[in-house]
Amino acid sequence: MKNKLLILISLTLFLSGCKIDFTGDLFTSDLIDLANTAENKQFNLPMEIAYQVADCESDETNRMLSTYFIEFKKTGCTLGEDFMSYTTAQVSVPVVNDYDVFNNSSDSLIGFVSYLSEDKTLVYVDAVTNSELFESLKNYVYNETFQELSLADSNLIIRLNNDMNSATIEVPPSFVNNEPIVFSTEYNMERRELLIIQSSDVNASFLENNLWTPLFVLKNNIQN
Repeated sequence: MKNKLLILISLTLFLSGCKIDFTGDLFTSDLIDLANTAENKQFNLPMEIAYQVADCESDETNRMLSTYFIEFKKTGCTLGEDFMSYTTAQVSVPVVNDYDVFNNSSDSLIGFVSYLSEDKTLVYVDAVTNSELFESLKNYVYNETFQELSLADSNLIIRLNNDMNSATIEVPPSFVNNEPIVFSTEYNMERRELLIIQSSDVNASFLENNLWTPLFVLKNNIQN
């Protein structure tokens, strides 16, 4: 019976997809200022990632994954409820005001784009992935583990910090502060208020298939 259980666990791990979870910090003033900047601009913000590894003792996956981000520092490794080991790391990712800025760089697997609507009354904020780096990482994971890396299985969590006097944000269907919303919902954020936004499975699948996905919309408080 014990051997059958071990075989079942091993088979489950082999068949399950590999994933990376992303948790990033964004600030309302940065996003609005960036979107209202005429010239191409980029700055980097911290993000925590968590990813499956064969075991916590091996550093090969960490060395490889460090090449897919601007900065990389391993912070821990634990055994999850699914019997897989998960490594956590602090990285830096780019936040840009034009898709071309991100697409013309190969510094980071994932990043964010903040840009104005046509009438300049809104600031759109999207998540974006680098196609070449994503394909490279998928190939590495498959060659090493015979598993498919899938962003559709990954969690993308945004910790949106309001560092202005007030901010108005509209969030599409997601989890906001652990509460599910099924319609686009507007939030009025007070100074130093925090919204934790976890993208839906639909957003994660869209990100994998299209290399970008909408996260939320801010009302632009700068007159143009």
